[in-house]
Amino acid sequence: MNYFITLALVVIASFSSALKAEDNKFDPVFLSTLVNNIKETAGLPSGTAVAVVYKDKLIYRGDFGYQDIENQVAVSGNTQFYIASTTKPFTALNYLLDAKKESDIASLTLSQMFPNIQITGRNSVTAKHLLTHTASINNLPLVLGTAYSGQHSPKTLTGLVNELSVNSKEPVGEFKYTNVGYNIYSVFSDKFFDQSWQEKLEHQIFQPAGMLNTNAKRSAFKTQEFIAKPYSLKNLNRQASLYLEKQDETMHAAGGMFATSSDLAKFLTIQLNQGMLDDKQVFPSDIIEQSQQRQVVTDKKYLDFQRDGYAWGWYTGNYKNHRMLHHFGGFAGAHAHLSFMPEQGIGLVVLNNEDFLSSRLTSLIADYVYGALLGEANVKEQVTERAKQLKAKLAGLDQMLTKERDKISSRKWNLSLALDAYVGEYKHPLLGTVLVNKNDNERFDIQWGVMHSGSTGMNDKDKIRVELEPTSGSVIQFNVSDKVDSLIYAGIAFTKTK
Repeated sequence: MNYFITLALVVIASFSSALKAEDNKFDPVFLSTLVNNIKETAGLPSGTAVAVVYKDKLIYRGDFGYQDIENQVAVSGNTQFYIASTTKPFTALNYLLDAKKESDIASLTLSQMFPNIQITGRNSVTAKHLLTHTASINNLPLVLGTAYSGQHSPKTLTGLVNELSVNSKEPVGEFKYTNVGYNIYSVFSDKFFDQSWQEKLEHQIFQPAGMLNTNAKRSAFKTQEFIAKPYSLKNLNRQASLYLEKQDETMHAAGGMFATSSDLAKFLTIQLNQGMLDDKQVFPSDIIEQSQQRQVVTDKKYLDFQRDGYAWGWYTGNYKNHRMLHHFGGFAGAHAHLSFMPEQGIGLVVLNNEDFLSSRLTSLIADYVYGALLGEANVKEQVTERAKQLKAKLAGLDQMLTKERDKISSRKWNLSLALDAYVGEYKHPLLGTVLVNKNDNERFDIQWGVMHSGSTGMNDKDKIRVELEPTSGSVIQFNVSDKVDSLIYAGIAFTKTK
């Protein structure tokens, strides 16, 4: 069976009105061939959707591979991809729209937002710090509860903010990327406005922008048939979807949206046109301008993309010698790319339901799309050579993964007590319950909220390896006296109660 199909729904008609023919060097056939060749080399026909905006028009949209490999459901214009941290520009824009109407929220400090917060030295932190990654606060339990386990309530989320927020080492005002600030702000916002952040995005951004196939609640979709299943090239059974799919309880303000490529193209069109879409002022032009202004300086790089600062939910930096704003998102079985060049009027959406190959594939897509529209000489040759190098690396992937798996399986199972002593419930007052059960292989099955995993040994006494996040290993440490007292996962203690 030939899994490698292409459904390139190309909006050719728009080219003639958006670009002069002599200036248009964008070749949809080249792009389709590029994407399909890499997918075929990888042996995984996971889905990719590409949308290109030029000035005020969608000039190209292409769909590749499958949203559901097992049932041979091809990616289409209706496919809804999880976009992970690409949610941040929406959350930040929502705040700016709120602040325009409720100016008081801009001056509220952390201690005013959370009167019972126990952290010290962060009283001057405001929403701006939280949403520009300059608050200098760590809170891994909050991140894990909202993004992974899903075991939380409004009460426990407030408790996590109040009791488990700790100072990060950098000073307030210095950039450090994290989900924490967005999570903290959403806990405050939900209570302050008596409306969830999901509802606010729906009414304040998605509906005005005509993003009718986008939502921050999975359950809000009338049908689930268009949601892309998650895949990974690192998965032992590549054609099988990963078990961990995003649900309502694991959608959060730092990474919690499903969207189509067309809807995100609308959002980029709005960004490129001072808040306008289809000759309608969707968002105030001053708010859009404000959202794109750099708020903090940094000096980072991710693959091809230089990052010299952060605006409101957008990284800033030069790409191909032109100013670009961008944000990407990654999670098990997902990689999303949203970028635009304001002065050149170019925007790019790339959505994938795969987490390992996709960042590299997306970089090649961006290289070609921006290069072609900017009129770069020899861009096809450049991208073709890069694709050749990527395919060469893929040739050694299976051997690397086999070696890694052999290393994992060779580690010894090393427990102080009999297996039955470890079986039971382990509780945290704010993070819920971890269940440890013995399976037929005389090993443990672990469950925490929506996550579950088998286990392997770690050589060290009373440590086991789990993959609660698919294809990514982590360690559980059991604390043992004459009995099992607790377990430690990600530095968090869960006390054994049964």
